[in-house]
Parts: sequence; C-alpha cells; structure tokens
Amino acid sequence: MSEIRRVFPGGNTSQGFFSYHKYILDEGRTFILKGGPGSGKSSLMENIANKMLKYNLSVEYHHCASDKSSIDGIVIKELKVAILDGTAPHILEPKLVGLSDDIVDLGRYIDKSKLFENREEILEAKKNNKECYRKTYSYFRAAKEILNEIVYTNSEKVDFRGVNSLIYDLKEDIYVNGTINQIGKERHLFNTAFTPSGIVDYTETLLKDKKIYYINAEYGIGKSTLLDIISKEGLLRGYNIEIYHEPLIPQKINTIIISELNLVLSAADYAKNNYYKKIDLNQFLRDDTKNQEDYKVFNNLIDKGIKSLSKAKKNHDILEEAYHPAIDFNGIEKEREKIIKEIMTLA
Repeated sequence: MSEIRRVFPGGNTSQGFFSYHKYILDEGRTFILKGGPGSGKSSLMENIANKMLKYNLSVEYHHCASDKSSIDGIVIKELKVAILDGTAPHILEPKLVGLSDDIVDLGRYIDKSKLFENREEILEAKKNNKECYRKTYSYFRAAKEILNEIVYTNSEKVDFRGVNSLIYDLKEDIYVNGTINQIGKERHLFNTAFTPSGIVDYTETLLKDKKIYYINAEYGIGKSTLLDIISKEGLLRGYNIEIYHEPLIPQKINTIIISELNLVLSAADYAKNNYYKKIDLNQFLRDDTKNQEDYKVFNNLIDKGIKSLSKAKKNHDILEEAYHPAIDFNGIEKEREKIIKEIMTLA
C-alpha cells in the first residue's frame, strides 16, 4: 500500500537558507530540474507523484519552505527515484550525469523575447525579494540571540545529573537488543519550517503507526542533546536514523526515527498527543518560572520574520506571473512524459 510522507529539505533559519538537500536520496536515479520561476517544475513533480500513487507506490514530498504549496522534490521510495528542483537557493549538481543522474533543462522552453517584455518588472521583484529575505534572516538571527538568553537562564536551574541518568536509562531501554549487522546510515531533514503562511509542521505524516517517545522539555534542559546522544548511539549499533531538525537553529534536533525498531523520539506537538511513553525533562527544573518578557520578545521576532517571508512570497508570485506567458508548456509536458517513461522502465 502506498505511503505519503511530507518533509522540508531546506529551511529559512537564523543562519539564512539552510539545506539538507544532499540527504534526499542516498542512492538511485535522480532527475534534476533546471528552469526559472513559473516554469512548471513543481507542477511537473506533483503530476508525476499523483501518477505514482495510482500505481500504489509510496511518495515522499519535499516541500519548499518559502511556499508550502510548492514542491522542491519528490522521492519514489520503492523505485529509488528522486525528481528535484535544482535551481537557487538549493543548487544541485549531478554526481554521475547519464548514469544515475539526469539534468532536465526546462529553461529551453522559455521564449526570451516575450520574457524581455517584463524585464523591468522581473528586476524590481527580484530586488524586493532579496530585501525581504535579508530582513527575514535578520529577525531570525535576533530571535536566536534572545533564545540563547532563555536557554542560559533555564539551564542555570537544571539538575543535569538527573538528566544524564535519565539519558543513560533511556539508551538501555531503547537498545535492549544490542546491535544489528549493518552500517548505520543517517538522514537529515526538517519536519517543521518557517513559511510565509506561518510555522508548518509535517511531523504527523512521519510518525503514524510508530512507537513514540514524547520528549517534554523547556528550552535549555537538554532535549536536543538527548536526541543527539540517542541517534549517535543508534548509528554506532548499526541502526538507520532519520534526524529532523529545528527550523530556527538547524543543528538542533527535535525528532529522530529509528526505522528498524519502528520507534520515534520526538518533541513535536503530534508526539505530545500520541505517545507510548512520556520522557519529562522538566522534572529536573528546580524552578520553572519563566522570564515572560524574553519569551514575548522571542515570539515577536519570529512573527516579524514570518511576515517578511510572506512579503517575499508576494514578490516571487510576481516573478512567476512575469515568466508564465513566456513558457512553452507543451514542451514541459513532453519532458514530463519522458521522465515518466524512464521511471516506469525501472518499475
């Protein structure tokens, strides 16, 4: 039976646009789409994904953090095939052209003479778009600095001996069956992202029918450290680990999936309401009084960053509208059919 999963391969973070695109597909066949805004890349992938689902094949949708309705890539799990948007900011290049990877140039279906008619509009929209992203990342950087203050204040109140003891016991509980005879592989992505329409969380599509350990923790108590230790231990023991990161600080972890054990550790809201076992790190807080002003400033900066993202989205919409009349969509359709034909030979 086909399965649908939804993730983000990249995110708008305190470090600017941060990419985990290299983890989309470990091995297999990759089609990299090149072309301007509005050239039909996302629609092409959506169309192919729908066709694969009709064949009862599983599809993993990789959504764009700057437009949740747009797709940066799809993975057809059973066939080990990926189709990816290879344009900025997630510039991708093939590893083995003609063998495992193909570049599909949709840019050749753009009528440059028609596009030139909208030149000034395009240049203005790109300039404004760049300015919006500059502001977005400034707000997110400032939010990270306030979060550092929150983390410092909270961590001063934590019994870390208790936290370390809990982590040790949790490792023993999860890996009670020891090691398995393989080399563990890690895969990094985002389950949550800051988007123009707000914070979007696709965790629910990843955790269904799994044994969930819910991590309940305030900032600064050791949630990400716990998840990092459990994931590294699993890799050493030979387990494959999916690691999902925080949208603001992309090195921080909020969810891990250990596929061979059908087990999850997560601090996401979905886990909060669907857990097998609750791991409460807040019990090690000697004083749970929050600095409400810091939290208020932090949330306000995140909101400002998201509002700036929504303005960037409006400029991107202008770009797509400017490109749209110049594109030969019959040519795009022929490319779609060629890709489907090649994929089906693998089936």
